[in-house]
Amino acid sequence: CSKSILCTVSSWTNIFAAVLISIPRKGGDRVARPIKDGVDYFPKNTDFYQDDKVRLLRARFGAKGMYLLDYLLCDLYGKNGYYIEWNENKCFLVSDGAGCGCDSGLVKEFITGCLQCSFFDERVFNVFGILTSSGIQRRYIRMFNSRDEIQIIKEYWLLNVEDKKDVPLSVLNKITFKSLKSTENPDKSTENSQSKLKENKVNKSKVNNISSEQVELATEPTIIALPMIDGNDYPICQSQIDDWADVFPAVDILADLKRMRAWLNANPTKRKTPRGIKRFIVTWLSKTQDSGGTRGYRSKLSYDRTDPASYTGEDDSEAFLRYARELENT
Repeated sequence: CSKSILCTVSSWTNIFAAVLISIPRKGGDRVARPIKDGVDYFPKNTDFYQDDKVRLLRARFGAKGMYLLDYLLCDLYGKNGYYIEWNENKCFLVSDGAGCGCDSGLVKEFITGCLQCSFFDERVFNVFGILTSSGIQRRYIRMFNSRDEIQIIKEYWLLNVEDKKDVPLSVLNKITFKSLKSTENPDKSTENSQSKLKENKVNKSKVNNISSEQVELATEPTIIALPMIDGNDYPICQSQIDDWADVFPAVDILADLKRMRAWLNANPTKRKTPRGIKRFIVTWLSKTQDSGGTRGYRSKLSYDRTDPASYTGEDDSEAFLRYARELENT
C-alpha cells in the first residue's frame, strides 16, 4: 500500500512539473533558457599548431605558451564568443585559473607576444582593451549560423561584409551590429528594460537594411575616437585619415587627432556636436597646414626616388649625397 501511495505521489509530481514548464509567460512566450553569447565547444583545425603565429608563440613560450593559448581560447569562445575584455584584473584571473606555474608576469608577457605576432588584433586591443582577431570572428559567425540573429559590437568588427570568405551569404542577413553605447549601463528595473529595448531597436541595424555608407562605417575599424558634447565618441577610420592626408600633406594627421582628443578631454564644455565635429577637425588640420605643417613630419605620400629625403629620414644634404652615389652606380 505504501509503495502504491509513493508511486501516486511521484506521478502527480511529474505531471505538476510538466504543467509548470508549459505555462506561458506574460505575452504568450514560453519560459526558455536565455541565449548565451558564448559556445560550449569550438572547432580547431588539425594544422592549428603549424600556423606561423602559433609556431612563433611556441618557440618563445614553449609548452606553457601553448597551454595558455588553449586556455584563453576556451575562455574567449565560452563567455563572449568572439572577444575577451583584457585588463590587469583579468590577467590575475587567468593566472589563477590556468595555474600550472603560469604567474601573472608570464601571462602578461604572453599576451604581449600574441599581439606582436598578430594572433590578436593590436589596434582593437590598443583602442578598446579587447582581445579578438579576424579568424576568431570568422569561426564565431559560422558557429552561430543556425541562429536567427548574430549580435556583433561594431567597434570590435574586423571582417568585410562584402567578402564571402569573411561573411558567407547564409550569415550576412543574420548579423546585427550594435554600438558600445547600447551595451553600457545594464538594466536595473523593468522600466529601464523597456527603455533599453526601445533604444536597442533604434541603435541596432540589420546588415541587409543599412546603406553602403553605414556598412563601411560599421565594418571599417576605428583608429581613434573623439569625445563629443552629447557623451558619445566620434569614430575615425583609416579611410578618413587617408582623405585628410591628401588634403593636408604637411600634417601628421594621427598625431593631430591625438592632440584634438587631449584638448577635448581637457575642455569638456567645448566639445562639439555630431554635426560640428567634422568642421572642428578640418579647421584644426587647416591651421596646422597653414602654420607650416607638423614639425619634423614627412608625408608618406611623398615617397619618391627623386626625393630620397622624403622616405629615408635623412636631412637634405645627406640624402642628396647618397642619392648621387646611387645614380653613379646605376
